[in-house]
Amino acid sequence: MAEVTEYISNQIESIALALVTMDGEDIPTLGEMLNQLAEIKNQGRALSSDTFVTLAGVLEHYLEKVVLRETSDLAPFENCLELLQRCFHSICNGVEDSQDLAPLLSQLGFDSDDNNGGNGDNQPDKEAVRIGTAPVPLESDSESTGSVDVAETAAPVEDLEHFNSPDPNPDEEDREIIAGFVMESLEGLETVEVSLMDMEENPDDTESINTIFRAFHTIKGVSAFLGFMRINKLSHRSENLLDMIRSGELGIQSQIVDVILDSVDLLKQLIHGVRDGLDAGGAMDLGLDIAPLVARIEAVQNGDNELRPIGRIMIEQGALQEEDLTRALDGQKASPDKKVGEILVKTGKATPRQVVSALRDQKKGLAHRTELQVKVDTKKLDTLVDMTGELVIAQSMLRQHPHITASRDQGLVHTLGQLSQITSTLQAMTMSLRMVPIKSTFQKMVRLVRDLARNSGKQVRLTMSGEDTEIDRNVVDELYEPMVHMIRNSMDHGLELAQERMAAGKDPSGQINLRAFHRGGNIVVEISDDGRGLNKARIIEKAKSNGLITDESKLSDEEIYNLVFQPGFSTAKEVSEISGRGVGMDVVKKAIEKLRGRVDIQTRTSQGSTFVISLPLTLAIIEGMLVRVGQDRYVIPALSIIESFRPSREQYATVAGQGEMILTRGKLNPLVRMNKFFNCRFDAHYPWEALVVTVEYDGKYMCLLLDELLGKEEVVIKSMGEYMQNVKGIAGGAIMGDGKVGLILDMAGIWQLANSIN
Repeated sequence: MAEVTEYISNQIESIALALVTMDGEDIPTLGEMLNQLAEIKNQGRALSSDTFVTLAGVLEHYLEKVVLRETSDLAPFENCLELLQRCFHSICNGVEDSQDLAPLLSQLGFDSDDNNGGNGDNQPDKEAVRIGTAPVPLESDSESTGSVDVAETAAPVEDLEHFNSPDPNPDEEDREIIAGFVMESLEGLETVEVSLMDMEENPDDTESINTIFRAFHTIKGVSAFLGFMRINKLSHRSENLLDMIRSGELGIQSQIVDVILDSVDLLKQLIHGVRDGLDAGGAMDLGLDIAPLVARIEAVQNGDNELRPIGRIMIEQGALQEEDLTRALDGQKASPDKKVGEILVKTGKATPRQVVSALRDQKKGLAHRTELQVKVDTKKLDTLVDMTGELVIAQSMLRQHPHITASRDQGLVHTLGQLSQITSTLQAMTMSLRMVPIKSTFQKMVRLVRDLARNSGKQVRLTMSGEDTEIDRNVVDELYEPMVHMIRNSMDHGLELAQERMAAGKDPSGQINLRAFHRGGNIVVEISDDGRGLNKARIIEKAKSNGLITDESKLSDEEIYNLVFQPGFSTAKEVSEISGRGVGMDVVKKAIEKLRGRVDIQTRTSQGSTFVISLPLTLAIIEGMLVRVGQDRYVIPALSIIESFRPSREQYATVAGQGEMILTRGKLNPLVRMNKFFNCRFDAHYPWEALVVTVEYDGKYMCLLLDELLGKEEVVIKSMGEYMQNVKGIAGGAIMGDGKVGLILDMAGIWQLANSIN
């Protein structure tokens, strides 16, 4: 009975939620609500309340009129649904409610003028229909009311343990219904996987939770109607778990996400079994054992998910082999009073010290998971970061104020030192608040690789490392699309088919590896494959046909490979569903540059390629070299700087048609006079009287001529505003210690300006 009441409660709540979220005339949602009401009416008979069954039948009949467009007014339906809820709660609490239903039933069209198919005997007695009294039912066992009870074939909740296989030879209409169920269920589960990642990243995102809940709920309802009770039970248990998350009874933890993902995987297997059975005309129930997973779900619901098994911990520590753990667990079944650790010690498979160490790790894991956390609105967080940046600027201005620098007060100097230390600590802490693991973005690639492998017919394994590497949350969002493009290219252009790989002496399954790590002040994301590598000759051929180059002899390998980032460039001989249109890699380049990062290519023929993305840890602060040109100061991003030096006369040269050049590391690079770009005065006239900073952009090098290097600094980036945001060569501004503004240079814009002047 408890399972019946829980089931009915969930169904009523779902209908109420659908009414609120339904947008206009949503026929599929209305159809689902009809199925739910039929099931409520069917299961409600176990409550021994004719009133409840009558109300459910009235709601079902009225909704049929809405679907048939005989009426569009849902207000009476909502009122009756509230009454059904009160009736249900009264039944559960053993309380009688004598509210007169006649006025409401009249609104729904059940009166002497509208006798539901012309049979007056089927009308509810307006005086007798009261909650807690015996009403006249709307439909009898011997006479139909004209409505089709589509839920009569669904097994009662009490029978969920009995998995009777559906008819292996359904008629044409049923085949269409089952095929539609398979397609919609698989699409729903695809959505669940993405939403799960969103939910794990942002536990406050109620829309993600509701999306997952609705997918499981739909699968549960339709599977019960079709008789796929194994699917029904598993989706029902998963739905209950999600309902506890939605109500706040359970927090979102990695263990809970794992068990829901396992439910998704098993449901996919079961639904694929339905599809295969339907196509082959055989059994549509694979007979998979869902009991272990159902037990895990119930354990999570009961709060038994906190501790990792000690045996698993010992295996991770390298203190135990899998087969030894299996034997110990078998021994525990024979002696339930003995613990696994005790059995392992007694059989000599582990020492007491190893067991104690695993127990300590188990408790540490629990302590770590129970740390208190506070959820903060992102707008408040951004404001805190901005104000901290202002504090850093104000502290720097105070430190460089003439009165402060001229003071000889040691107490003041000491206080300023403390302020500087506190400000630096606060800045580091607030910056860390913006950081989130890159794991969510990596996990989205799992489904992408799986789908691409299926579409291309290739065997692929995806491995990931460094998922816990933290990155600015704004960078995470922007990184998704470039990663999708690069993985699609690795799948289509890089990895070979299984036959080709075997002929080349490779494993038939290709390998794609995602790796993230910190290096210096940047985060590095590597996407590598063990495929055929970039075809240098093919790239040169395509570049010549597109008019990008005329003579490859003057280009380095790096410059040749970087041609793949040109708009419209593709070496694919034919366009596929995955790639080949030349609109991928230029998008990658632009997106990474927008994040003030860079992407490099490492490739070896027949061994694979690696795309290396280097990004700043945060978008709020930039590390750069502060330089002076005349009286103006500029910030060159440290990521772009190769070297700085004072050139000699011999290193300077002019080349016809190419302007001034500087010889550095055996190669002539163009000399860019900064004063020409920004119309400012330059102290020195000849390059050997000034300084040169060699910078890199898109595999190309140029030398910036300037007056002085002022030092390396971390500066807070400020927008230049709407009217100056499109100025070429400028990425933003930074307030210096003296209160003046220094411009942050954009290497892509500088390169374009240099080419336009020359």
